[in-house]
Amino acid sequence: MNIPGFICETARGAGEIVRQHYGHVKTRRLKSDRGDFVTEVDLESESYIIKRIREEFPEDNIISEEAGRLRDIEEGYTWIIDPLDGTRNYAIGIPFFSVSIALTRDGRAEHGAVYDPIHDELFFASRGWGATMNGERIRVSTEPDLEDAVITVAWVRKKVERTQFMGYVEHLSHRTSYFRRLGSAALATAYVAAGRFDAFIQGGLNPWDVAAGIVLVEEAGGLATDLTGRPIDLTRPETDILAANPALHNRLLSEVIRRL
Repeated sequence: MNIPGFICETARGAGEIVRQHYGHVKTRRLKSDRGDFVTEVDLESESYIIKRIREEFPEDNIISEEAGRLRDIEEGYTWIIDPLDGTRNYAIGIPFFSVSIALTRDGRAEHGAVYDPIHDELFFASRGWGATMNGERIRVSTEPDLEDAVITVAWVRKKVERTQFMGYVEHLSHRTSYFRRLGSAALATAYVAAGRFDAFIQGGLNPWDVAAGIVLVEEAGGLATDLTGRPIDLTRPETDILAANPALHNRLLSEVIRRL
């Protein structure tokens, strides 16, 4: 089985499920935290992805947002999936959400796809082969200056120290006013890979929020680390991300994050 082809086909298939139901959500229920909920479309998309993986790669582990960890193994190949990233946007009719699928080996993302079904944009990368959007090569931006950078800063309530991230916003506000916060971490990371956003900073994320985006950004010439500048550990249940082109990544670390 051709893994890149399988991932792209599966992401598009799940995205079609999401697209068909857009504007017609029937049910939504709260999960563990207030404000965090799931719809029937999340579950249908997830079921489709998991079924396809189990049919083609029955020995692999799967970690998904709704189903959790499906096999108790730590080594080898693990699929990390988010069947609908940006559920709140989706449920209230904001067309910014995505399907995210990554294949990791021993905790490192090797392949990743983020699919925006509304705009039919498929972002894909394989380790060592570059990153693409609908088959065309993409690269991170070349913007080195905070003053002109378009930056998205976000955090997940109850999972991070809110004042820490408000401090980042306050500090950056003296340098730039070009902030965006759009509600899908996977798609925001893909936008960094494509050079649409110059940088993305978020805390309180889960592996399925960033696994595909990490390989996308890195293969597009950027850096994707945690907020200490170290590689993101996808085996941890929660993480932070700083994704940007190399020059801006270094400036954000030294001039913003490490100063607070």
